[in-house]
Amino acid sequence: MKNLFVFLSSIIIALFLCEVLLRYEIPNDQLKLRVEANKKQFKDFQKLTWNSKTISFIPLSTGLVNHPEYKYKIKHDAIGFRNPCNLNKGKKINNIIIGDSFVYGVGVKDGDTLNCKIKTNNFTMGVPNSSGNCYFNLLKQHYSSIREYYTSYENYNIHILFYFGNDFESLINSSGSCPNNSINKVKYKQKKNMDKMNYILTKGFLSEFYLPQIPKLIYKNYLNEKIYRNINSDGRKYFFDNGNDTFYSEIKHINQKKLTNSVKILYKKINELDKENLKINFYIIPSGSDISTDRLIRKSKISGFNYKMIDTSIKYTSMLQSCDELDIVCYDLREIFSDENYYYHDTHLNPSGVEILANFIEEKINQIN
Repeated sequence: MKNLFVFLSSIIIALFLCEVLLRYEIPNDQLKLRVEANKKQFKDFQKLTWNSKTISFIPLSTGLVNHPEYKYKIKHDAIGFRNPCNLNKGKKINNIIIGDSFVYGVGVKDGDTLNCKIKTNNFTMGVPNSSGNCYFNLLKQHYSSIREYYTSYENYNIHILFYFGNDFESLINSSGSCPNNSINKVKYKQKKNMDKMNYILTKGFLSEFYLPQIPKLIYKNYLNEKIYRNINSDGRKYFFDNGNDTFYSEIKHINQKKLTNSVKILYKKINELDKENLKINFYIIPSGSDISTDRLIRKSKISGFNYKMIDTSIKYTSMLQSCDELDIVCYDLREIFSDENYYYHDTHLNPSGVEILANFIEEKINQIN
């Protein structure tokens, strides 16, 4: 028993000394950034109830979002979406804005959402963790309800917002479903598409220490340098960061024909809901790492890939080429944002970023009208 105690004590002391060395004697940016990111990574969606049958939140439900960088209350409208400035029945609406958490307004209070910042009449359907086909399904499910609840115009402008941090792969594959569960009513939780090791080392007391992050970084490097991620059955590859944003090194890894066909299918399905009365615009919201080299370097250190291998323009060039071929209106928004418009840790736009986005969309709405 005494020998066992000595053995265990020796291991604990050795681990403690290693931790001290890593923190103070052998400083490592990757480990420091990983521990810092661990503290800021998780969002808590409290009392937000998602109904997978109706593809919406529970109408008139309220909730709270809690994150180290922001905290705010939420109220949903009578249809089940976050439209704090359009809660009254009968209001005139002819602009429908569809997207993921960027349209929902993750990171901002009710008064700072797109719905409130865009002064022109609008209805937003934003669903966190959604992409691709979900945008069509949202409109298909709720188009009639919107026309019945609000005073409808003859024509509707449909604004589809893609976040190109992580929407590109679902778009190219014609995939991307709305959040779904085996039961109709469940608490809406942050998507945890992380491996078990990632979860253990990212959340909990181990996340505070440098030493446990070493196997995580080794694992990340292995995935990024040896396996990559496949976006197609033909084995095309891309890097991914700790927030699951994706990065490409060469444009040859993009199946352009498949992307163009997928964009065509999505556009056609939306248009066929009401051919005579819909005008459709696509918008590409960039990842903060795609417009800021400093952010890309920081993310690459956390996630274990070489930022010098990345060409951040590839996804946008490919999407714009597809839109040009199909004669689809598609706005590349990289030029309107800067790193300061995003939260430091969270990938979402802060209030200043949402306001810039709202002003751009409103300008396009006014041009259409």
